[in-house]
Amino acid sequence: MKFLRQGFLLLALTLGLAFQSTAQPTQVIVTMTDGSELVYNMSEADRLYFEDNTNLVIETGNKGTARIALSAIRKISCTEITGQPENLTAAVSLMPNPAHDAVKLIGIDGVQTVNIYAIDGRLMQSFVATADQTIDISGLPIGLYLVRTQSTTLKMIKL
Repeated sequence: MKFLRQGFLLLALTLGLAFQSTAQPTQVIVTMTDGSELVYNMSEADRLYFEDNTNLVIETGNKGTARIALSAIRKISCTEITGQPENLTAAVSLMPNPAHDAVKLIGIDGVQTVNIYAIDGRLMQSFVATADQTIDISGLPIGLYLVRTQSTTLKMIKL
């Protein structure tokens, strides 16, 4: 349980630093397991953190406080909002999920560095990936992982 808390703390710290490193607002998109999306426009004064290892808490001035069960979340994406329009619907996905031996990253643009983190924050794998590349995860122990591309963080379950 201690390692689980440390992993969530590391992710919350990482996301928090992403918000604090710039005065630009950040858009957080939470994709639920049912495919629906929750969109939050976050400023420097807003907060995003994990509570009791079971909930993602998002506190924003314009939407109030939201508590979302981690088990209901498929993906969390953060994008800095700039003056130029971006295609925020172009999403990276991971299939199948849960998986046994291999997963396929779908929707990566060009060549990107991909990192797989254990839930306690340990880097388990790091590699360069291209569009629709299959990734061997047979060497990973059973568990919950975070797969980080340059634009997206995905939750992955290894069976």
